[in-house]
Amino acid sequence: MDNRNTEMTNKRNILGRFFRVLVMLHKIPYAHFTEWNNKRKRKAFAAGIYFLSIIPEFVLLAGTFLSARGQDGYVHLVNVPQKIVVYGLAGLAVLLSAIPLGFFDDKKICKEVRQELRERPHYWRRALAVYWTVIVAIVVVVNAIYPLLTP
Repeated sequence: MDNRNTEMTNKRNILGRFFRVLVMLHKIPYAHFTEWNNKRKRKAFAAGIYFLSIIPEFVLLAGTFLSARGQDGYVHLVNVPQKIVVYGLAGLAVLLSAIPLGFFDDKKICKEVRQELRERPHYWRRALAVYWTVIVAIVVVVNAIYPLLTP
């Protein structure tokens, strides 16, 4: 019984760490654009900061729909594998873009991000590079595989 509890704790710990990294990968650009906006004379809306922080999700969504468009420019999903790919990746992009919606206290987030970047700057720089690489790789793979899914 004790061994099972330890395994569950470790599994939750790995899952918790994964989501913490995922949220921090969204906090870093959000804090960067928030601090950039605070330095400007003419302030942008908070919605603009939000949209700047979810650029990778826009790339994923646009790449998915560009791969699915037909000769006439419209998206035609004719079989089940096509629907799974398009709806799955569109759902993933929507879920990932919902992460920054919970960022309410800008000063607290900026302080937390500054502290994390001070402690481990190379780790987060590599993590952001890997995150962007994975997004672009998914788009490239979908664009390469999608023609094979058409009848």
